Amino acid sequence: MIPPAPPSFDQKKVVSLFTILAYLGAIGVVLWLLYDLRTLIPPFLVATIFAMTLIPEVDRMERRGYRRGLAIGIIYVLFLGICGLIARSLNQLASGQMTQLLNLLPDKVLHGTPQQVAEYASAWMKLHHVPEVMRPPVINQAKHLPELIGQGMGWLSANLPLWAENLVWVVIVPIMTFFLLLDFHKILGKLLILAPRERREDILTVVTEIIAVFGNYVRGMMLVMLLDITVIYIVLRVAGLSDYALSLAVTAGILYTIPYFGAVVSTIMIGGVALVSHGATAALIVTAVMILIHQVVFDNIVAPRIIGGSVNLHPLLTLGALMAGGTLMGIPGTLLAVPIAAALQVVLVHIFPQLKADVVSIRRAERVVKASISTETEQNKPASRKSGDGEAMIQEEKDAKSDAQEPPSILPQT
Repeated sequence: MIPPAPPSFDQKKVVSLFTILAYLGAIGVVLWLLYDLRTLIPPFLVATIFAMTLIPEVDRMERRGYRRGLAIGIIYVLFLGICGLIARSLNQLASGQMTQLLNLLPDKVLHGTPQQVAEYASAWMKLHHVPEVMRPPVINQAKHLPELIGQGMGWLSANLPLWAENLVWVVIVPIMTFFLLLDFHKILGKLLILAPRERREDILTVVTEIIAVFGNYVRGMMLVMLLDITVIYIVLRVAGLSDYALSLAVTAGILYTIPYFGAVVSTIMIGGVALVSHGATAALIVTAVMILIHQVVFDNIVAPRIIGGSVNLHPLLTLGALMAGGTLMGIPGTLLAVPIAAALQVVLVHIFPQLKADVVSIRRAERVVKASISTETEQNKPASRKSGDGEAMIQEEKDAKSDAQEPPSILPQT
């Protein structure tokens, strides 16, 4: 009897297995480091986004003859100057208007006892003809207003140190952005060396398109913000809130750049100002109009079309990206969702070039589906019937000629 042969030892399989394990171990170490250093990731990510947004402008100035460091300095000075002017004008405007608003609130509300606040709230609602059904819950909540103000001040004082730690970002992010802008092409060149030679040109094309996506996203967001400011300013002027229209509109427009959260905060803020200055009826009307503007018009029509169009992202994908970003990462996720989704789209289009194809006509799509079904059917049958092949080819050529003459149709044929 011949003894069985010993099992063969495949050295290549063992080496490939060890290679896979080494890669998995390296990925695990990197993920562990990223988790351990997670507090350092947000400022670097913000600086990278700022740099990718400003790179086209810096490159344009460099092509005009400016040194790169000087071009970055000019952009920084212009940006900080514009921000300073806006902050100064808003501060002057808001300080005067906030003084007027606080003067409308009597001392009983700001410094009174719960009983005094309840009495004032009851008298105020009778004066402004608030329905009786709504009065008891409002009075019950108004009793706790001084306590809530005290709790709010305590929460502020407790969280100010934490916010002060995050103020370091104000210094770190501009410095990181400066060096990323200064040496971006050098950094990109070093990273490209790690890629295979035949893939470097494709990677460079993808990176260039992603940079353009971030720049277009910021420009689209600025356009939406300006439109929001304009519409809200007109609405507040028409509603009789002329004294507070500009500061409220600018604040609401800036807040609107934070998806979902900003619209809710600005609506509550404007409704509260209308309630204090013009009564409950005006507050209800203004709040309803603000909800209509933000939740219906801007959230579902204006913002998806402008922002999605600026980054070549379909409105449905824009809305889906916003919801997914908010679910996964909260407010930061909603801010980064659209540009990240657009960047992923750029990568996918380069991996699958067929996604660039235009929409075909329904007739052509139906013919493709029928052809695939008939092919599968023929493969499952014995190869005995070939009589209609010539006629099928002639009919396909006729359909192709008719499709070439007719424009693509997206409507069903009657």
